[in-house]
Amino acid sequence: MKNKAPVIAASAVAAAAVCIAAVLAVKMSGSDSPAIEPNFTDDPAQSYGYSQSVPIFNEITSEEENSYFFTDEPSEQTQPPETESKTLSALTSAAATVSQAVTSITEKVTQLTTVINKAFSEVFTMPKAPKYIPPDTDIDFNKVNLASYKYDPNGNYYYTDDKECWQKNFGFNEVYDKLAPISIMYYDTVRTTFEYSGKEWLIQAWKGQYGYCFVGGEVGIYTRPLGKSGTHFYCADKPDWLNMEMAFVWDEDNNGNYKTIFTRPYTKYWWCTGFVVGFPNGSLRNTLTEFRLITHITFKDAEMANAFCSAFEKNGFKRVSKLNNNEPDTFVQVGADVAFVWQNIDQ
Repeated sequence: MKNKAPVIAASAVAAAAVCIAAVLAVKMSGSDSPAIEPNFTDDPAQSYGYSQSVPIFNEITSEEENSYFFTDEPSEQTQPPETESKTLSALTSAAATVSQAVTSITEKVTQLTTVINKAFSEVFTMPKAPKYIPPDTDIDFNKVNLASYKYDPNGNYYYTDDKECWQKNFGFNEVYDKLAPISIMYYDTVRTTFEYSGKEWLIQAWKGQYGYCFVGGEVGIYTRPLGKSGTHFYCADKPDWLNMEMAFVWDEDNNGNYKTIFTRPYTKYWWCTGFVVGFPNGSLRNTLTEFRLITHITFKDAEMANAFCSAFEKNGFKRVSKLNNNEPDTFVQVGADVAFVWQNIDQ
């Protein structure tokens, strides 16, 4: 399937070009050209016929024939300069349209090829979640400050719009994690740092309790120049956003039965988040290992994925050949695609 995607794209582009060429041919013919109109009649002689506005060759006179084939006179300009200018403008506009179409199709095929990675799909499947029904709570979410969270009515979860959020101005460092309990946030976290393409990268994951309202998880992408000291990183700029998806899994009843609560869709993020109203108002979690985060990231290329996986193993994660979503703290890699199941490790 992956190898066929470019062929499909090429066929689509070719078809689009043929259609545009046909339209241009009609437009360029101008109003002086004879109108060709279908003339569907019962006359067998006209079974493929058109209306009589089309010239019939056996009606051409000798004089006309000479003017078509034997004249030494140079042919007159078929289109006035004004018409030529309009034609050139139409061709330029059409060329721009074709270029935009090719770019759009190429981008979609690239994404399609990434998502439909046959080899990767054979070793990993992202779990899907039904719409989550939270326990009863007396929280009035119309009055609660949700810190720029947005709500997904289909999955019944909250998330932060990483494309338009105030948090992007502050980056991230370990001090933020140490101060989190002050705001009633208790979570596990894993930091994975590595070098790629002249930068130092940090991919950090969190899962746990967020205030008295939510439980959930996060995966963030951060960068900084090589050689910079300290723990502070900057939120990734748009060229460094990565395609990813994430599922939040929870042993809500503490009986060993982990259920998928929500799944964030596969798209580009620098900060993928999700939270649900997961417990009665005012209660605290007993253990953070009741939460599990399953994440799939498509890196820029295999080299970047290799650098991440090498550092990820040093964090205590085990590389496997096929990912079992019920086997904690493992990961699988195929080329630029990496997926992991995180439950017990905490830094």
